[in-house]
Amino acid sequence: MKILYSLPSIRVCGGVVHFFQVAKRLSARGHEVTIQAPEILDLEVLPQLPKEIVVEKIPGVSSNLYTMPPETRPIQFIRTFLDLTRGLKQIARAIPEGTDIIHAGFHPNAKAALLARERGWWNGRIVQAVHMDPETFIPESFKKRYAFLYREAPYRVDHLLTVCEPLEQKLQRYGKPVTNVRNGVDPIFLETPITGEHSDSKNPVLYFCGALGRRKGTDVLLRSFSQVIKNHPTAKLILSGHGSWESFYKGLAGQLGVLEAVDYRGVVSLEEMVRIMDSATAFVFPTWSEGFGLPPLEAMARRCPVVTTVNDGTAQYVEHGRNCLLVDPGSPEDLTHAIESILQDSGLAKKLGEGGRVKAERYTWEEVADRTERAMVEEVERH
Repeated sequence: MKILYSLPSIRVCGGVVHFFQVAKRLSARGHEVTIQAPEILDLEVLPQLPKEIVVEKIPGVSSNLYTMPPETRPIQFIRTFLDLTRGLKQIARAIPEGTDIIHAGFHPNAKAALLARERGWWNGRIVQAVHMDPETFIPESFKKRYAFLYREAPYRVDHLLTVCEPLEQKLQRYGKPVTNVRNGVDPIFLETPITGEHSDSKNPVLYFCGALGRRKGTDVLLRSFSQVIKNHPTAKLILSGHGSWESFYKGLAGQLGVLEAVDYRGVVSLEEMVRIMDSATAFVFPTWSEGFGLPPLEAMARRCPVVTTVNDGTAQYVEHGRNCLLVDPGSPEDLTHAIESILQDSGLAKKLGEGGRVKAERYTWEEVADRTERAMVEEVERH
């Protein structure tokens, strides 16, 4: 098959990691794969792609189509709004000739593929990745007043691909075939020998990896850490990932009196993530919602004790007291109690680490590629 991955942006996030991991495996199986996006960042820290995969920037479109900037930044807002409306024609026109199937990474990409098919510019099948419930995520990404632009996409594509069982059930409302392709753990987390010991309770190191923002519970994490450090003055908190550190959370950390103990590293490589997880006392991920929530599972693969929340995405692999500790989202007190439990009980920390490793070993990218390939072949053969 000739496959196009049409993405809203190429930058480190769970969705793009998923697409790159699957694309490289489909290419290894003999499929011709192209990846297109209006914005290309972070290639040096994303999973390495083989030279056979073509990565192209879509001409005439430059915005990150995952989200719409605030109207208080009029220049950026207008540019993104134009890219999300008129720019869809550019995305539609850029589809490589002979493409059999488009894997649309987000709603605007699906709508562009539908436009190409309606105009007769391209004739193939469309599968759309839906990793978060559109009923809540579309308004969150594009503001409620613009959400109508993309609500119809899941109703009109040919097949929906998701990554967790609860969302698989919810997506039945669109009346389209739905395949839960799941997620995987990069071999680097499973195969790299674990070096040294995780930091002990005398000099605890907490680690968070993900987009810094309210949905991920970054404010809750900082408030909790301000309580942890009272009992553990040498404690450190390492943060990595894109987000609002400079514009907001650095200031919050200063207000809470913990700025000097927070090490924000921005986007880091997989190798660096492995090193941090191997040295961390606990991986802390107080998210409100996830399509899957890959970082906690990666930490489990490194036998790093995990504290997180239960939601649609994490529900399929978290087991309180066996491979992680679960806390209520939005509760710094609950989070602090769970962290203290790990710091005070080395036996519990070891138990969670071992249980996490067993669970993580069940999630491989080869299985994800198998499920994705079957869904794509089914659509192409149906056409």
